[in-house]
Amino acid sequence: MDADTWLAMQRAAIESGSWRGRDDRTTVGEFADEWVKALQVRDRTRYHYQVNLDKWIKPAFGTTPMSAVTPAMVRKWVGGFPVDTPAARANAYRVLSQVFRAAVEDGIVSESPVKVKGAGQYTRKREGHALQAPEVYALADQVPKSRRLAILLGAFCALRPGEVLGLRRRDVDPQTHSLSIRETASAVHAGSSRIGPVKTASSVRTVHYPSALQEAVLEHLEKHTGTALTDHLFPSPRGGGEPLSYGGYLHMFKRAAAAAGLGDLKPHDLRHTGATLAAGTGATTRELMARLGHTSPTVAMRYQHAAKERDRSIADALAGDLPTEQAGRFELEGKTHG
Repeated sequence: MDADTWLAMQRAAIESGSWRGRDDRTTVGEFADEWVKALQVRDRTRYHYQVNLDKWIKPAFGTTPMSAVTPAMVRKWVGGFPVDTPAARANAYRVLSQVFRAAVEDGIVSESPVKVKGAGQYTRKREGHALQAPEVYALADQVPKSRRLAILLGAFCALRPGEVLGLRRRDVDPQTHSLSIRETASAVHAGSSRIGPVKTASSVRTVHYPSALQEAVLEHLEKHTGTALTDHLFPSPRGGGEPLSYGGYLHMFKRAAAAAGLGDLKPHDLRHTGATLAAGTGATTRELMARLGHTSPTVAMRYQHAAKERDRSIADALAGDLPTEQAGRFELEGKTHG
């Protein structure tokens, strides 16, 4: 009876077109290597996928037939990650999940065994740190003059570090005080290009810089950038038509942060600073999404919440400056007239 039931289910799946066969020979390593080669992604993304495959996935499942991998095996693998590497565990799990989703689509397996709840998520150990405007200028004062604008634009325009380094002369419009964000610069991985497209389609955007930066922008264009439209705003000291490398930028940033007394600061904190400052102006969620280049309102709403919390702390600080007896009088009057 069980066999007849099973056969009936298979015939129904075949007739509906949802039937998938079973391949008992293809191993996880073989399939994953072909999968990552065929992905239509940026070189940097492919590199990081390959790192996860080589470091975490293939040592555990590489020679195992895909059809032999069970949910129990995946759970044991997830539990074997060092406790201090939650990001590595989450990233590797997401890659393994994508591999098996592709295997299901290709008919290698009928169902993915990668189903450990919450394994692809983790809580960041460190939240972004938002600077005040004087701290931004203090940080900028600690870098060479030819790099000072990189700090100011990153902070006040809420740009990603790669977006700052990817700027060219043609991307700056002093007439409208705007920047065209369309490229990003990143570290070179396995022969990949240093310059590439921005993170997502929504990241292609126009961002206006504060009028207060106009003089700094004009001075930088005159003294520190080539005259050709394609010349990089922050060129590499080695020349060759390349932008300042992320490694060089990071080294400069760390030294400047230490000199400014902001030792634990990270480059991405400048973007966090710009987003928090923008939210503090009363910008709507949609306006923040457009400025940051986000497709989801979740992050924009988080910055709005941070701005409200900051406003509350300002109010508390103001209340602390009021004379106690004066504040008490207001409270009594409020009760009397209430």
